[in-house]
Amino acid sequence: MMKVVCFVIVVFCSAAAFSQQWKMADVPLKTVWAEKVDINQVLPEYPRPQMVRERWLNLNGVWDFKSYSAGDKMPLPKKLSDKILVPFAWESALSGIRKQVDSKRAWYRRTFTIPADWGNQNIRLNFGAVDWEATVYINGTAVGTHRGGFDAFSFDITDFLNRNGNNEIVVLVYDPGSDEGIAVGKQENSRFKEPQRYSYCPNSGIWQTVWLEPVPKLSISDIKLVPDVNNEMLTVLVNPSSFQQKTKIEVKAFDNGKEIASVSGTINQAIYVPVKNPKLWNPASPFLYDLKITLTDSTGKSDSATSYFGMRSVGIKPYKNLQRIVLNGEYTFMIGPLDQGYWPDGIFTAPTDEALAWDVAGAKDWGFNMIRKHIKVEPSRWYYWCDKMGILVWQDMPSTFKLRTEAEKIQWETELQQMIKQHWNHPSIVNWIVFNEHWGIYDVERITKMVMDLDPSRLVTCNTGIDAGKPDVDYEVGHIKSNHHYRPPTIPLGSNRRAIVNGEFGAIGYTIENHIWDADGPWVHYNYKGKDSATAEYVRFFKQLQDYAAEGLSAAVYTQWTDVENEMNGLYTYDRKVIKLDKAKVTEINKSLWRKDWMREKYPSSELMKLKVNTGEGF
Repeated sequence: MMKVVCFVIVVFCSAAAFSQQWKMADVPLKTVWAEKVDINQVLPEYPRPQMVRERWLNLNGVWDFKSYSAGDKMPLPKKLSDKILVPFAWESALSGIRKQVDSKRAWYRRTFTIPADWGNQNIRLNFGAVDWEATVYINGTAVGTHRGGFDAFSFDITDFLNRNGNNEIVVLVYDPGSDEGIAVGKQENSRFKEPQRYSYCPNSGIWQTVWLEPVPKLSISDIKLVPDVNNEMLTVLVNPSSFQQKTKIEVKAFDNGKEIASVSGTINQAIYVPVKNPKLWNPASPFLYDLKITLTDSTGKSDSATSYFGMRSVGIKPYKNLQRIVLNGEYTFMIGPLDQGYWPDGIFTAPTDEALAWDVAGAKDWGFNMIRKHIKVEPSRWYYWCDKMGILVWQDMPSTFKLRTEAEKIQWETELQQMIKQHWNHPSIVNWIVFNEHWGIYDVERITKMVMDLDPSRLVTCNTGIDAGKPDVDYEVGHIKSNHHYRPPTIPLGSNRRAIVNGEFGAIGYTIENHIWDADGPWVHYNYKGKDSATAEYVRFFKQLQDYAAEGLSAAVYTQWTDVENEMNGLYTYDRKVIKLDKAKVTEINKSLWRKDWMREKYPSSELMKLKVNTGEGF
């Protein structure tokens, strides 16, 4: 990939200024990366790798913080009583707070100045994610409110700024968590004080990077990239911040720094970029092309962003009277761990980008070719590492345990669409999972078809775990039929309409002294004596999967990547310091599943890429 230079303008106050006002809170376990967190350089990497601009201002660091009650007045211009390290949830140790706010409400506050060389450009304030509702004030004026704990959002704050001095940002956060029927995933409010079995500590407030960037008045708002392997082209759609006639779009594609295509077009219309003899993206060879997009308005002012893309297709094809998953036209067995994305020190937020990348690299190193991201949406950089390292992603939509009101259904479906739209450019993501088991399930056929229409370039699972809780209920919609059966793994009945997979199995675990989140329990999945017995069971289960694969199984998901709080079934302990199974034996048998020759069998060239999911459509 060509190198993109990003000028990071450090806006953090000096460490000395805050060294006595912020420190990491005590916590039962922490990772090695917790000690590497520098309050002057908190997650300094550019946070949006698929739409990169050269100039930006990172607002991570120590902010003022204070809980509040409903109806309290905004605390301007007073300083707040506490300090919090952004972007870590206030329940996390790395936030410095590690407390549960009974009112579920809190204020955040900090000041900033606009760099002089940004001139008179418009200024956008970006949030990677805030859980759950955020109302943002600039210099005392409300600029907008956003709801949804997993999607990015931004506001144009140009008209509210003081260009020649300090500016104040205040964020009012409200997070009802599991008390309401919103997308929470595994969060459970009561688990902060009472760790339990299958649900975990809540994650409230700002938990992804906050940053500013200067843009022209007419700028690139977002882009959509769809690879069409069969027709050797990339379809690009550029959405602007506003509509203006005589606007031009130029798209250039690069292969290792060499320009391979340059195409011009206009906004809100598909631009077709030829990619001759494409290098296909796959786990064995995750090749990424670079992209530069330039928008020029009628006066000659322009906005540019760099991106990247992978040329790959995914779908299902019949094989021996059953549907199987194919990647780039080849049968590919997908095997990977269930990954909750939790950290003992940061909860939803990895301490460093190195830690984030370590999880992805680790999964590949253990012989997996896929990760199921379980009812959590990660920061964009996690998917970037999956794209770059070559790991397939099955992405869950975060669930709720509750029955939703009509208003909560509207909100949840909005967040579902945002999850897809904000991540559909990542080649690593190959499967959207709408519902986990039967948690908060409703209107399955309608919503699954909506997702299939929204993104026809990927597989869609209506609900994974058709046999979990309601074994007599199955929905004949989507591309994948998935069951959950742990010990031993089983497979759902064969289908000539959908590929069959085991969406969760395993949970082989045991406890290791001094690496336990809650020494008093109650624990779950700690049924084995130690590494030898746990590994032997793992190997036995995977030999069963080999037989199932020959019978028609397309994929399987092992529970799970690490221990999480009181779940003791990880390949690693929760702090990621101790390996719990024999890595060499696990890696060898993992690879045996996707390296079998019959799983690499190709159709004749005349049939290649004519998949059930048409990867060339969707605009």
